[in-house]
Amino acid sequence: MFNRIWELIKKHDSIVIYGHINPDGDCYGSQVGLKEVILSNFPNKKVYITGTGVRAFFDIVCEMDKVDDETIKNSLAIIVDGNDLARMEDSRIFTAKEFAKIDHHIDTGSFTEGPSIVDVEANSCCDIITGLVMEHNLKISKLGANALYLGILTDSARFQFVTNYPQTFERAKFLCEHGAEPNKINKVLSKTDEITLAAKGYVMSHYKKSKAGVISIVFDQKTLQSLSISANHASNLINLLGNIEGYPIWCSFAEYSDGRVRCEFRSNGPAVQPVAVSIGGGGHAQASGAQLPKLDLKQIDEIIHKLDQTIIDWRK
Repeated sequence: MFNRIWELIKKHDSIVIYGHINPDGDCYGSQVGLKEVILSNFPNKKVYITGTGVRAFFDIVCEMDKVDDETIKNSLAIIVDGNDLARMEDSRIFTAKEFAKIDHHIDTGSFTEGPSIVDVEANSCCDIITGLVMEHNLKISKLGANALYLGILTDSARFQFVTNYPQTFERAKFLCEHGAEPNKINKVLSKTDEITLAAKGYVMSHYKKSKAGVISIVFDQKTLQSLSISANHASNLINLLGNIEGYPIWCSFAEYSDGRVRCEFRSNGPAVQPVAVSIGGGGHAQASGAQLPKLDLKQIDEIIHKLDQTIIDWRK
């Protein structure tokens, strides 16, 4: 399948790489990393990354590109770190000429527009791209190596959740040998401020527990404004609630200013992905997300009930 995608890349002079809604380090790293791999091997091509990226890393990786509508219409679209076109942050993707996908989430079969590489055993999409670079002896720049290392590091929670340690460390070693800078990346990841500290305190003192073993927290707009943080910032704090003894699932719900609600589900055992799929989301078996059209506490209670049942079934 890689050969089919590589032939599409060879075929098109203009390529746009897309990431998912609410981009994280792996999404952003995959976009930048793949762009740099393509440019390192085809320096005359025009390659763009669209979306918001992860601003905290712009100084040590790079900013996103501004891409006009006409360019998108005349380009190959490559999805990274996402299931299908509907989950992409830039909805203009639907107007692209041809499509391809590289992903590590559970394949729902919703992407039918072109060739795809899906490896659900991979820790991150950046892990997959790094493996392809190594396997096919492709060139990669220092910028590309830094971006791919960022994705591997963040999606594995700094190497806490890895399915194949020898393989992952071999790929990380390869990226370091090609210019990746772990110290700089870790320094950015470790930064905090008093606003974040206050938000963490709120999370630790306001979470709720279900009888079956779900830890949950809801951030409405009033709460977010009082904490001076965004819905995305709040959602990124979800793992503060992780791995509490007796509570194998933890989740958060954060309300955007337009009323939509970002849902995040995590687990150290039961599969939460089916619950995310049931409300229009998706992801990994033990780390998934979704969006609700509005903050509805009754609906949130129903979701937590589904998660409760997931734990009950898992414990049987």
